[in-house]
Amino acid sequence: MAYIVVIDSEETVRSVIARILEFKGGYTVRATGEFTQALEWVREKLPDLVVTNVFLRGIAGHDAMRKLRSEFPELPVLMVSGLPDESVIRDWIGETRFDIFPKPFTCDHLLEKVRQMIRPSGPRNAKPDT
Repeated sequence: MAYIVVIDSEETVRSVIARILEFKGGYTVRATGEFTQALEWVREKLPDLVVTNVFLRGIAGHDAMRKLRSEFPELPVLMVSGLPDESVIRDWIGETRFDIFPKPFTCDHLLEKVRQMIRPSGPRNAKPDT
């Protein structure tokens, strides 16, 4: 089962995303409104994906993504935004293992995007059979 960290300052949005991923997608999810908490979790156990809002309390979503990228270059990051067509955001899309997902979204669209972002070889925390 894949493990996903969700970061969103808005409790309602964070809760909705986490519930969709857990109950509809079957993923293991940890959700927080604080980037520093999420970074601690990522350091403890590398997730298969980080889903974050573009706008976070205390740090811009893109700065958060770059910080994650500097420590974990292969970690896929999906940024959720109500402004996906803004030129600054479009410039970020070319960065490796990074994508943007527009609000509003349906459960099915979010789950499909998450499936596309997670490595097809399975969770990176899985241990090989012995």
